[in-house]
Amino acid sequence: MPFWKKSEDPWDIDPSKRRPAPKLAEKAPGLVDTIREEWDAMQKERQEKRKKLELPPEKCPWCGKDMEQGFLMGSRGVFWYRGTPNIKTSLFGAPNEDTIRVDTEGFLNTYHTAWYCPACKKMTIDASDLQTEAEKNQMAFPTGAENMTEQSDEIKEGE
Repeated sequence: MPFWKKSEDPWDIDPSKRRPAPKLAEKAPGLVDTIREEWDAMQKERQEKRKKLELPPEKCPWCGKDMEQGFLMGSRGVFWYRGTPNIKTSLFGAPNEDTIRVDTEGFLNTYHTAWYCPACKKMTIDASDLQTEAEKNQMAFPTGAENMTEQSDEIKEGE
């Protein structure tokens, strides 16, 4: 602003002649506010799900002290192999019929609950729901299923 127009300078206005600042009206919640509320609601749901995953502390079977809950996770799965590791299992991780997949919980991020004892440095898992690959295949394709298809074919031919 040019120096010769001092009357237009807001700092030169007499304080008694200044207009009061307009009061801000309450604005309706916008898109960002609604997204923030939905995000907060989702975070609460996630926290509740995490709390449901927390189990009461277990006692260590070796020393008897409380164990910490944790999870076994892996990028391509967590497997247990029988025997000693060899080249095939260490390089390719190819599961065979004696292999047990340990990460059976979860959907996108698979994991399995494990308990760790900081006192004796040992870890335990509940393996009651784990199956070998052969057992899974047996459940998927039970023996006698091929006989059922043969019997149904015979019935159709007899009609």
